[in-house]
Amino acid sequence: GGGIAMLIDPSGQMMGLPTDMLDGLPITNFILPGLFLILVMGIAPMVITYSLRKCLPWAWIAALILGITLILWICLQIYLWGDPVTIQYIYLVWGLLIAGLSLLPQVRKRSSS
Repeated sequence: GGGIAMLIDPSGQMMGLPTDMLDGLPITNFILPGLFLILVMGIAPMVITYSLRKCLPWAWIAALILGITLILWICLQIYLWGDPVTIQYIYLVWGLLIAGLSLLPQVRKRSSS
């Protein structure tokens, strides 16, 4: 939802995001973060979930990469803007769970069979 809102209103006003959040970054609006959220945090997890259910051999590594990406995304937000909010903690734990579960031997074995 946040990614769509960022594309509809790249200024961030719809979500209550001040553009000064982008100071010091090589972007001037929220289009790229919106695309990232839609593609990497929206569509990719659906594709990976489907792939895990179908036991595709690359699915576990894709899940691991997704978990690490989510962890890095949240850490970058905290680094840039400080004072994490509750949703950031939730997503950080979610990223750790995705990465950790994808490393379980039974997940790797099931995906490779």
